[in-house]
Amino acid sequence: MIILFVIIVLLNFLIFYRIFTPVIYALLISYLLLPLNDFFEKIFKSRNVASIVTLLIIVIPFVVLIVIMLNILVNETVKFLENPDVFLGKISDFEEYLKNLGIGISFSSQITNVIEKIESSIDIETAFDFLKDVSYAILNLLLFIFSTFYFLRDGRDLKKASDTIIPVEIKKVYLKLTKELGKTLQGLFYGYVLTAGIIGILAGVTFYVLGVYFNVSYLVSYSVLLGFLIFLFSLLPILGSPMIYVPIVIVELFSNPVLALIILVFGIIVLTYFPAFVLTPYISEKKSKIHPLIILFSFIAGPIAFGISGFVLGPLFLCSLVALYKVKK
Repeated sequence: MIILFVIIVLLNFLIFYRIFTPVIYALLISYLLLPLNDFFEKIFKSRNVASIVTLLIIVIPFVVLIVIMLNILVNETVKFLENPDVFLGKISDFEEYLKNLGIGISFSSQITNVIEKIESSIDIETAFDFLKDVSYAILNLLLFIFSTFYFLRDGRDLKKASDTIIPVEIKKVYLKLTKELGKTLQGLFYGYVLTAGIIGILAGVTFYVLGVYFNVSYLVSYSVLLGFLIFLFSLLPILGSPMIYVPIVIVELFSNPVLALIILVFGIIVLTYFPAFVLTPYISEKKSKIHPLIILFSFIAGPIAFGISGFVLGPLFLCSLVALYKVKK
């Protein structure tokens, strides 16, 4: 019976492994948002409505961000096309500023090389591959959204159903394992959420200060929104905070290269590497009782072994191993 159960699980994995990443993310996010979903259910007296509201809290800020960034990018691109000499002049001034600091970098030649490479690589096959990648990304996004909704609405029923199909021979160990796995995941999520909250606040304050200093109105007006989006994206290791600060860097590169460099350095050091290597392992250790070095290894080894999916699989396998050890102990 156990062998048959393992074979069935492996066959299903072979069928569905290509959509494994968005479904696992949906499962983890819905698990994280379950208390909020329960709170909305008490207010609206409907599990469906509560799940929709909880899902909208995730989706709406992303949509707002995309609209804002596209609007800013289009406006800056139009300004560049109308008067490219202004942009090139700012680039030259920035290169001169770096040269005075002893840093010899030619952004003009780099930009020219990138443009030439893009122009030379554009053909029908490249365009088709690009459209295929975009379609695949949209499909994964839709799968993530719908999976999150159903996990929020029916998560507890799915847990009960999975408990009933487990073979009797391993059911007792399985229940203990899932209980310990839940505790370990909660500790890891606690580290994720608290870390994301800290860097979200840091990002919002920094964007506001930079916006005031460099007289960039949207950084001042949307500093709270950008900080909140940093918080949300930081909960998704596959995306992370670069999904927010990199578009800002690209936009500001057209009008203010110095500000773009400051945001890029701040983003890489404070919003990306500091949380991954220091803050998350430290905070997660306090809650999950896992050594921070082991947590750090899971975040690094996972992507190396499994690619993008490793951002999820690494910590998930780690939590499973720790839960198994606790059950055995």
